[in-house]
Amino acid sequence: MIKIVIDKKTPSINHMYLQKGWRKFIKPEGKKLREYIINKTKKQNINVEKYIGKELKVDVKIYENWYTKDNRIYRKDCLNREKFATDSIFEALGLDDKQIFKYTVTKKQSKTEKSVIKIDLL
Repeated sequence: MIKIVIDKKTPSINHMYLQKGWRKFIKPEGKKLREYIINKTKKQNINVEKYIGKELKVDVKIYENWYTKDNRIYRKDCLNREKFATDSIFEALGLDDKQIFKYTVTKKQSKTEKSVIKIDLL
């Protein structure tokens, strides 16, 4: 199993790109975050040979404060927040996200913002 911990908030993919006409451009802060995730992934020296061309499952846990002071749930969507991180990790590993056959995203209540992405064979 591959496990990557991103010890930063992973913003939604909508906040990482600018649109000009029909073209999309990644914002400077998006480039910086993608570089950080790619470098963090590559530093782990993961042997991806057994994952290439296989059906994969990806489990994403997003740790963050999901509640207001009066214990109501914030209007924060966790879907599409994981896409940027997953795409960056797959790029670093040289894997293709078309291999993902099972994908789960879970919100976890926490005072510390981070994302934990696990990749394994299905």
